[in-house]
Amino acid sequence: MLDCSQIRRVLETYDVCERTDQGMRVSTHCLYPSFEQVDVFIVGHGDGYLVHDGGGAARVAWLHGLEGRSLTRSLTQAASIFGCETKDETIAIEVPSGDWLWSAVASVANAAADAARAAVGRVGATRESNLIGRTKAILDKAQWKPKTSRDFKYPGKSGKIHTFDLSIESDHKLALVDAVVAHPGSIAAKYLAFSDTESRPGLFKYALYENELAPEDKALLSNVADLISYKAISGTNGEFLLYQ
Repeated sequence: MLDCSQIRRVLETYDVCERTDQGMRVSTHCLYPSFEQVDVFIVGHGDGYLVHDGGGAARVAWLHGLEGRSLTRSLTQAASIFGCETKDETIAIEVPSGDWLWSAVASVANAAADAARAAVGRVGATRESNLIGRTKAILDKAQWKPKTSRDFKYPGKSGKIHTFDLSIESDHKLALVDAVVAHPGSIAAKYLAFSDTESRPGLFKYALYENELAPEDKALLSNVADLISYKAISGTNGEFLLYQ
């Protein structure tokens, strides 16, 4: 029969604490978008403690191409939500005594995870928008002159109105296009929109990508839409999207 002692034995492997140059490193149960555990660092500060993320959230953002003001904004917003502050791209909080230490660790870990998710999501949205812009430019110059619209609203089977990144119309045919990037939020959002959209003659659904997606993401999306790479469009006039 399951009891608390068994649960403690399993979870104690997550309670790692070791001395580092940045302070005592503690592994938490919070996760970055890469599903790595968020580590926080504890430093003695007077009679209390300073708890910080060691710049972990900023490093995740850098790896995904976010920097400058956008990075600062992501860190500051997440830190504020969880009662923390930012300094030199590090999320931190000071507490006066050990009574507050657990709350401080939880606050910094959650803020770091939230900041990283927001940063990665912002980068993904920018890449999606850029990809759609380049695709629309190709179609707008095409001699077959399809009608294209960004942020196209289309009703789902559930009654919800979905906003697709791009629509392509010609000769009473319609293609709904959503750009996807290698980020769980992008994959999930576009999957839900496509899965709620009807399938009928003359209506085409495309998940547009540029950088390679994980096999499992491609398999998931292929259940609800046709996957098309930007390379397949950039070398053509895109007419095959409606006339297959």
